[in-house]
Amino acid sequence: MKQLIVFLFAISMMACSGGGDPAPTPTPPPTPTVSVATLVKKAWTASSAQWDGVVKYDKTSTSNVVQGYSQYKLDLSTAGSVTLTEFDGKIFTGTYTVATDGLSLTLNGLTSADGAPTGTGGTIIYTILATPTATGLSLQQTTAYVKASSAIVKLALVNP
Repeated sequence: MKQLIVFLFAISMMACSGGGDPAPTPTPPPTPTVSVATLVKKAWTASSAQWDGVVKYDKTSTSNVVQGYSQYKLDLSTAGSVTLTEFDGKIFTGTYTVATDGLSLTLNGLTSADGAPTGTGGTIIYTILATPTATGLSLQQTTAYVKASSAIVKLALVNP
């Protein structure tokens, strides 16, 4: 009987020690996320521009309807300050904010020696169409723009 108890004890010990929990796999540290406000903080130029879905400018084309987009520049490189060079060559300065949800970009207080951009009251609001990358930013104005034949402007911007 004593041998039976020792035998059962030995079997139970082997069963417990061999089938234990595996060592936990270390969890990698979370990948730091970069905010949209940080990603847009660059100087951007136009790669393409559409007015109500019609391509008016494509950087790779030689026959653009609106050649002026070759000089377009949206400079957000200084946090909170914007310099906008429009397709007609006019330069405006003001401030900018990125919504906390990262879905919109608002340019405020835009002004130049000639005043605010036509029909904007100094404010232009864009929907950010996709998460910006190191080299690309996709925007669409939320309201029709007088300077663009009262069309909704969609811009594909690149960081030079």
